Amino acid sequence: MKSFVIFSLALICYGFGNDPEVNMTPIEIIEYWGYPAEEITATTKDGYVLHMHRIRHGKGQEDKKNKPVVFMQHGLLCSSTNWITNLPTESAAFIFADAGFDVWLGNMRGNTYSIDSTNVDTNSKEFWAFSWDEMVKYDLDAMIDKALEVSGQKDLYYIGHSQGTLTMFSKLSIDPTFKNKIRKFFALAPVGTVGHIKGALEVLAKLLYPEIGFLETILGDKEFLPNNWLMEILNKAVCESFLLKEMCDNILFLIAGPESNQLNATRVPVYMGHTPAATSVQNIVHWMQMVHSKKQEMYDYRNEKENQKHYGQSKPPEYDISNVNVDTYLYWGDSDWLGDPTDIQTHLLVNLNKDIVKASVEFKDFNHFDFIWGLRAPKEVYEPIMNIILHDLSQNNKSV
Repeated sequence: MKSFVIFSLALICYGFGNDPEVNMTPIEIIEYWGYPAEEITATTKDGYVLHMHRIRHGKGQEDKKNKPVVFMQHGLLCSSTNWITNLPTESAAFIFADAGFDVWLGNMRGNTYSIDSTNVDTNSKEFWAFSWDEMVKYDLDAMIDKALEVSGQKDLYYIGHSQGTLTMFSKLSIDPTFKNKIRKFFALAPVGTVGHIKGALEVLAKLLYPEIGFLETILGDKEFLPNNWLMEILNKAVCESFLLKEMCDNILFLIAGPESNQLNATRVPVYMGHTPAATSVQNIVHWMQMVHSKKQEMYDYRNEKENQKHYGQSKPPEYDISNVNVDTYLYWGDSDWLGDPTDIQTHLLVNLNKDIVKASVEFKDFNHFDFIWGLRAPKEVYEPIMNIILHDLSQNNKSV
């Protein structure tokens, strides 16, 4: 993580100018733009401490009680900052706060703002022994329950991006009671399986999947910190499509690219100053397993006895997303490497119950990050979502 931050700072000094938000915390960024900010913690049943960020109301607005909650959940190698690193008129969190919503920004275990535990040393192998399975099993419960408890609401509107959609699809597939907490699910750059992806994860999976032990030898068994050797391989393999070559040194863009003509170029230092936001090697291995299996399934311990110990069977179980029973809206891009259109069309749209998919919208020339950073997103993505929520509220004699 440190190497990426150092690189980003160097990039700013030599090419982009000094933006104060590069080094700010989420709370500082929110307050910098004149919004009220809170950090609220939620502790999972297995002892991980997750730090969420909340914007109670819009800029200059009074703090009303009993406001509907919009909960935003980041993607792979990302954090709560994803929703606030554009200008206020372009950032989803600020836009929804200004519209009168109580906005909550989640942080999954192991990212920059959730490396914390009540019972395990955060430098230990034990702390980092997790993948997105544990986010499904523990993190969503802890964060959503805390948001509902503090806000006094009985349910909320969930906007997920990337891994934030994968975890919600999976949670709803195994926990039939969780649907009572999610009023509507808006999936941006949705992911269920990644059998047809492009980019760094595809390269890693094809080169190293049978030898994942070798990858773990290189990267260790704790935090995912790609070394120079690995970055050079990935850079050569996937970087031809990038116009801003600085992005080639950021693992996140190599995983989710390609570069977009929608990004506000003046904000690139801010994006890169806050991402990647860390995860575990085990989580990256789990994603690589999905590339290989083309299935939405639990982590494979690559040992029949270990799988039997964890799952009661020799192979990891699949998440059956036909069990999802919440109104779901899919927003996906034709240029997305990670949320690949083929995977969406052959997995999500095939296996989700058609009655719960209320919309499936393909966006031309949208890549993975355009849903959170693209200049078209406020008008084409956030405004329609807000209209759906406002209509739902009006149908139930509620308002913001």
